[in-house]
Amino acid sequence: MKPQILSILLTIVLAVTTGCSTEQEKTKMFNDQLKKSKLTQSYKEVLSSARHNLQQWIADGVEEVQILKECKWKVDDAIFFNSKQDRCYLLLLMQDNAPDAEVDYVYLIYGAVENHEWKIYFSSLPNYVYMRERLKLTKNLPVPMDILSKLSREELLKGYYKNGKIDDSFVNKAYTDDLKKRHLKFLNEK
Repeated sequence: MKPQILSILLTIVLAVTTGCSTEQEKTKMFNDQLKKSKLTQSYKEVLSSARHNLQQWIADGVEEVQILKECKWKVDDAIFFNSKQDRCYLLLLMQDNAPDAEVDYVYLIYGAVENHEWKIYFSSLPNYVYMRERLKLTKNLPVPMDILSKLSREELLKGYYKNGKIDDSFVNKAYTDDLKKRHLKFLNEK
């Protein structure tokens, strides 16, 4: 085998195995961090606030969350805090109950401490869409919640850590005046 071809193949193998180990390292790091976070008051408060707000918005008839009446949903226990634990991303896992449904979703929710309380922002953040067929699931069976969680965590972890530490700019960048304006509009659409 020519040295150039051998060198290229070695580079490809190294890149693929390094990429996989980095993903595995990030997942392990996050899982260890999550165990510690679950013991904190911030974790308990933001999770409670997110669940309460979603139920309240449904009851109040806020248009954008009415879809939750037609889905099985839950707020995932993974919370992606910044290092100060005053900003975070949460995952809303959603399984479509329609008999002909072909996709399931995960919505990003944002949390921020304002006036010593967690404020939850729902509207205008990215969503993840998971095609059941693409995941090779039996037709009309929803993507299991644990798979929705795993896939979405992997997506967020791509930007969450930088040089082995939480990338605060990744978490904090969503907290803008525009997010607050869109949230007010979201609350008024009934």
